[in-house]
Amino acid sequence: MRFIESVEESKALNNDPRPCVIISSSGMAEAGRVKHHIKNNINNQKNTILMVGYAEPNSLGGRLLKGDHEVHIFGEMYEVKAEVRSIKSMSAHGDYDDLLHFLACQDPALVKTVFLVHGEYEVQQHFAAKIKAHGFHHVEIPYQHQKIVLE
Repeated sequence: MRFIESVEESKALNNDPRPCVIISSSGMAEAGRVKHHIKNNINNQKNTILMVGYAEPNSLGGRLLKGDHEVHIFGEMYEVKAEVRSIKSMSAHGDYDDLLHFLACQDPALVKTVFLVHGEYEVQQHFAAKIKAHGFHHVEIPYQHQKIVLE
């Protein structure tokens, strides 16, 4: 395994004819080097794009996971010839149980409000109900860019 740190080393992978595995941290595939690597490898049927966590359905990663045959990357349309696969067990985000375990260390009477700011709205609503069932009665789901004054 070789850790690539510089942009130059990352770009050089595009011209390396040897087989390789490129591991990236961007789950949505919407930014960073991974987006460039997908662009440079998506039209080769010998390649596999392996998504290892959640990707919002409208993100590049989400569209690949849905099986879209063409995707826009950097304003250009690309045919998806690479195989797209998924492993759900490697997300960097905590799941319900992880987050509820974290909250279990808190005294619900002392927690004024729990704010849910990550995930899709329907999932947030479901999770808010679970949190309330654990005694945290004030759970808010702010809208994007909402400003909240904490007292």
